[in-house]
Amino acid sequence: MVQTGPRSFEVHELERPQVGPDDAILRLELCGICGSDVEQYDGRFDAMGWTSGPTIPGHEPLGIIDEIGERAARRWGVTAGDRVAVEPLIPCEQCEACRSGARTRCDGWGRVFSYGLLDTGIASGLNGGYADYMALHPNTVLHKMSNKLPASVAVLFNPLAAGVRWAVAEPALGLGDTLVVLGAGQRGLSCVIAARAAGAGQIIVTDLARSSDKLDFALELGADAAIVADEEDVVARVDELTAGRGADVVVDVTPVATQPMLDAVAIVRNGGTVICAGVKGGPTTPFDTDVIMRKSITLKGVFTVDSPSYVQAVRLLERGDGPYARMHTASYALQDAEQAIHHLAGRAEGRPAINVAIAPGAAPR
Repeated sequence: MVQTGPRSFEVHELERPQVGPDDAILRLELCGICGSDVEQYDGRFDAMGWTSGPTIPGHEPLGIIDEIGERAARRWGVTAGDRVAVEPLIPCEQCEACRSGARTRCDGWGRVFSYGLLDTGIASGLNGGYADYMALHPNTVLHKMSNKLPASVAVLFNPLAAGVRWAVAEPALGLGDTLVVLGAGQRGLSCVIAARAAGAGQIIVTDLARSSDKLDFALELGADAAIVADEEDVVARVDELTAGRGADVVVDVTPVATQPMLDAVAIVRNGGTVICAGVKGGPTTPFDTDVIMRKSITLKGVFTVDSPSYVQAVRLLERGDGPYARMHTASYALQDAEQAIHHLAGRAEGRPAINVAIAPGAAPR
């Protein structure tokens, strides 16, 4: 499925590339749809310079190694028939960030070099997960996963890894800390799972009234309180729930909306940390920088997920002791990719989706 322009998808057939000693071909089982896929579909990524030209979307690929070169098999430790979760970013391995191990800050390509964001004219052309097969670049970072997990659970590796990094690793969430998660989508709920596993003392989640089912699910996953952001005063409610102390960590995973970032600065405690993870797509946030200075707030932007967080997410999923199956809402056949995007974006009738995926060759379920 090729995106040829804003809100324009077309089915294309591309030639299967030859596999060299350092390459591989992935047969897609599922490709998770991220909230940022919605922004990409709407054309915001072109405006931001992240994409240009015809692109195969999909940066959360889960699949089976279909064919692999000899050196690639040794390097990755996998063989044909193994299930793998693929990290979206393809590091250049040459820039200063990559050499220091900070692959999420890679700038050696001169652009965001990621599966799902690359023009079909780059490399093999099979550069995204909305497809039957995907070519794996030699610099790909991937993680072997158990074939015993249902694909609908295994595909959660990406959002759960985001929860691990954004709610725990980056803010250095400590035992007993108070965490506020702004947004109860798949990554917001993953923040709840990760924070509870890490020993957070109090977890508060916000979202809109239309997402009340997600807020209820957040409570089942271990959140201590849920706030309906369009019916309650978020700042006042957090102040009440924390007895005036505020949150140690606030994670904003909301897309486009800027008010949550203003709320985050207001509700974080003096010396606390605010994590900005939601793609805003261009609108500016009118910060009062004096408040950030006076409260000694650490404000951190996080882009995608690092490898250690993927490793921990895979371990959580393979442990199998969470209600992960309930996070997956639906899978859609490749030809119904636009319908899948609208479902995740809340543009379709029915209950809001948590996790939606593309299942090549499959009927919707």
